[in-house]
Amino acid sequence: MCGRADDDLGPAGWEVVRHLFRVVVDDTGVPRLEVRPTDPLRFVRRQPGGFELIAGRWGLVPPGMTLAEAKNYATFNARVESLEEKPMFRQAFGAQRCVIPLAAFWEWPTSGGEKVKVRIARRDAKPLLVAGLWSVTDTPDGPLESCTVVTRPPTPDLLDVHHRMPALLLSKDISAWLTAPPHRAREIALSSWQPRILKVVPA
Repeated sequence: MCGRADDDLGPAGWEVVRHLFRVVVDDTGVPRLEVRPTDPLRFVRRQPGGFELIAGRWGLVPPGMTLAEAKNYATFNARVESLEEKPMFRQAFGAQRCVIPLAAFWEWPTSGGEKVKVRIARRDAKPLLVAGLWSVTDTPDGPLESCTVVTRPPTPDLLDVHHRMPALLLSKDISAWLTAPPHRAREIALSSWQPRILKVVPA
């Protein structure tokens, strides 16, 4: 599960995103160390001739669903094992996959009978590249862009943190996640990430 995110990548982190996707990055805003569901979250998606980085509501709103209706569902996470089964995510998984760059994500594992807030990030401080889905739907106020974080079972080093984790991608697997048939994209999301790359630090 991922219900809090840190998108304060900093200049070095956003430079990695620029280099990897050849996108224009505006990192002049106020850094957000704790992004919450329904907040704007930035994601990278394919467009003709390359990629674009945009911000959308964190919580997928499928076409044909109103924002009010979407608020009845927790669509900020999407389990990779059931993406093709869930009408909420099926269309986006088929054709609208994206990558969500994060500095870290937060969890609250139990230690000594109490929940402890921890920050989970790469040991080398490089951006986390999270498998995501995006959508756009028409509203009375114009098109609404939205996204969701795809989740998977944890790698062995995170078993004590939570029973789910974001589906993190190594850079070599980004193209496959974005363009491969759904069955292959699911395999990538489940297998790309390797243990011992992350560090877990109490907040």
